[in-house]
Amino acid sequence: MVATPVPRNASAAPGSGMNRQAAPSPSEDPARRDGEPPRDPAASMSLLTQLLNNPLDAGYHAYSAEERARRQPLWRRALILLLAIALGAGSAIAVRNLRAPAAGEVGETLLDQARSQLSTVQSLDADVASLSSQVGAAAGASSGTGADIGDAVAVAAAVAPVEGPGLVVTLDDRPDSALDTTGVEGAVTDQDLRVVVNALWSGGAEAITVNGLRIGPGTFVRRAGAVILVDITTVQAPYEVAAIGDANALAVALVRGDAGDHLSAAQSVRGITMDTRSESSLEMDALDSPATTTGTGTGADTDSSGD
Repeated sequence: MVATPVPRNASAAPGSGMNRQAAPSPSEDPARRDGEPPRDPAASMSLLTQLLNNPLDAGYHAYSAEERARRQPLWRRALILLLAIALGAGSAIAVRNLRAPAAGEVGETLLDQARSQLSTVQSLDADVASLSSQVGAAAGASSGTGADIGDAVAVAAAVAPVEGPGLVVTLDDRPDSALDTTGVEGAVTDQDLRVVVNALWSGGAEAITVNGLRIGPGTFVRRAGAVILVDITTVQAPYEVAAIGDANALAVALVRGDAGDHLSAAQSVRGITMDTRSESSLEMDALDSPATTTGTGTGADTDSSGD
């Protein structure tokens, strides 16, 4: 049997493998067939390449250029610094001058004040001298000792003994006041004695004594601890306050005004007792003159006045 050869250009039967077309080679680009230039395989890497080559944003270069343009020159900055220092120093000097005047001005001010005060003192001294002259003329003597001044002034100053009718006021503690541990409740106080003495003076008393101690212009009655002192002498209950004067007027002065209210409250609340009696004759000694001592540089004391 003789086989019949198949022509090369003959078509293959349908479904046979011979009918397939061969795939184009890689070198055969369809774009080249259309007349276009070939594509660069690294074209997709251009953005990454640009970021690597230029890491700074384009706006940064513009901002840096503007910042350099706005920057002050070195000489101008130095000038501004010097002006600021000068302004601060001038302000400090001005404030110091306002708060602290010149030494000469302070001295003048103090001198003017001293002159003004000296003038005031001299005026007061003249007034004192004038009033002293008037007192001396009214007393009928020119000296200031108790032996030469008038009788009325001597009695008022308690430097002369006095005798006459008057009133005697006796103040005593409550009977059971000794049981009180405070020593105040139910006891006569220094304020009670001062109220009685002041009331008698206001009632026209010429002379007053407390337990025989003469009361003068500078005499004080006060409490020292648990005792009452007249000047520096201790007095104890019962307290006898004697006054020379009109007994009726003196008795009325004890029950009127603030003195009467105080004494009434003291009797009703604290229970102290108060008795009054008139006397036809009372004798009072002169107030002892206090001794005045002056110190010396060596520590010795010199008696300048006394009995």
